Parts: sequence; C-alpha cells; structure tokens
Amino acid sequence: MKPRSKAKPPKKRPAKAVPRKKSLTPDQIAAEVRAQLAPAIAPLGIVANTVQFLDRIERMAATLAVWGPKINLTAHPRDPDEIVFHVFDSIIPVSIAASAKILHLGRTHRMLDIGSGAGFPGLVLAAAINASVTLVEARRKRATYLTEAAIEMGLQNVWVECARAESLDVRDSFDLVTSRAVFANPSALFEIAGRALRREGVLMLYVSADQKFDDAAHAKAASVGLVEGTISGYDLRHGKQMMRRAVGTWIRR
Repeated sequence: MKPRSKAKPPKKRPAKAVPRKKSLTPDQIAAEVRAQLAPAIAPLGIVANTVQFLDRIERMAATLAVWGPKINLTAHPRDPDEIVFHVFDSIIPVSIAASAKILHLGRTHRMLDIGSGAGFPGLVLAAAINASVTLVEARRKRATYLTEAAIEMGLQNVWVECARAESLDVRDSFDLVTSRAVFANPSALFEIAGRALRREGVLMLYVSADQKFDDAAHAKAASVGLVEGTISGYDLRHGKQMMRRAVGTWIRR
C-alpha cells in the first residue's frame, strides 16, 4: 500500500500594496477648497464680493496647509474637506443672525474675535464682510500665522493682537464680538464682551448643539448688559457625517 502523500499548503499570495493617497500641494489643496465653496457661498447672503472672497480663502487654505502641521492649528490642516467645514462653520452663524435681524451687517463696522487660533471665524469673516477686524490670540506662534495669513490673503482690515483678551482696553469699541471653541470659562467671555461691545452690539459664540449655560453664566451675562440670549441650531456636513452645530447670540443693551 502506497503511503499517503501529504497535501502541500497553498502558497500565500503576496498582499497587494494599497496605493497611497497622493499628497496634495498647498496650491492643490487651496484649489479644491475653492471648488467646493464656490457654488454655495453666494446663497448665504453675507459675502460682500464672492470672487474676492474665494480668492482670499484660497490663499488662506494654502497658508494653513503650510503652517498647520508645524504648529498644530487644526486637526487636519491639509484636508480640503476639513477646511471647507471650518469655513462654512464660520459663516453660517453670521448668516443665521443676519436673517433673524439680530445682527445688522450694514452697521457692523468693527469686529473682535477672541481666541482666533487658525482664523476660524476671524479671518474668514474679515474676508467676507466690510469691517475692521481685530484678532486676539495669546499664543505667539499662532498670532504670527494669523499675521502671515492676513498678508497672503491681501486683507488690509485685520489687526492681530498677541495678548490675552482680558488685558485689552476695548471699552465700547466693537459692533460684533465672536469666539469659537473657547469655553473654559464662559463667564469670562461675557465679562470681556460686556466691556468691548457698544450699545446694540452683538456677542456671537460658536457652540456645539448640546452646549449648556448654567444659571451663573446667565446671571453674569445679564450683569454686564448682555440680554436676549438665543441659541440657534443648524446642520453641517463634516466629511461623511452630518453634524449638529449651534450659535449663541446676545445683544448689549
């Protein structure tokens, strides 16, 4: 009787190499950002000059792609989809407030953005509306980036203050105060806005949909003349997900 032959194991096929996603240059990233924004910006109704705005944001995106990885400006500074999300998230709250007659863009001549970071919303709004915009950023490297980005964007209406907002002499100077993702102490923001805003000026806080303000925060807002607090929600696509976002507004009386 012939001995049984041992079956040979099948040969393993070499795994196919997964092609790497081609790395885009800063100019290619900027061009993709512009292409995504172009069809949807004008309907929002707040951009003074659409072509000029797209030119400016294209240069901002290219600058962000260069600086972002070096100083950790955003999670994905070289991802066009991520940049587009932040641009829309900067503009939509202003569009909501303007549509609700809370914010009157024709009377918005001076704006203060607290904790400007990568320039969302400060640089984006400076590119969109005809107003003088002061960006406050305590971290020196980020303040340097903001200055460089404003130059690259051709913005002559932007001033960058490398300082803590609490230290600035800003009494009754601004028509609009904004802050996005700076919520270690909401009461401190109310205090700054109460000093910085002129009568009928607007505080606009960019918040998550589940952001809550406790009784102490509401009391602080009222004590500095910030009233008629309103939280307005909106949906915004972020990659493949739809995110629920919100903006809080208060009027200085």
